[in-house]
Amino acid sequence: MAKSGIYWIDVTFDWCVNFLYKVASLLGLSYEEINIWLFVIIGPISLLVSILLNFYFFKKVTKLKRIIEIQKKEISEINEVELEEEKTNYLKIFGIIIIIFLILYFLESKN
Repeated sequence: MAKSGIYWIDVTFDWCVNFLYKVASLLGLSYEEINIWLFVIIGPISLLVSILLNFYFFKKVTKLKRIIEIQKKEISEINEVELEEEKTNYLKIFGIIIIIFLILYFLESKN
């Protein structure tokens, strides 16, 4: 049947044609009808569904990435606020310690 000159292509093509003839006879169709069903109807519909699914999942992944970025930003902002609160707490404690040392120093110096 196939005469391309490339052995593996000829063998593959011949096997596929024989397979389609057998499937067509099992389904009660002709070789041409099964070719139309496979390569004109089923193939393009499958390709279209695949493209639409890829587009859907691409959009979904993009949306999820944006949500993750927003959450990371919110977490970092919360951490910055907590860090600022800790800094002010440390400054208050440091100030109280200095005041205590100054009071003790002045009390000792008067004695």
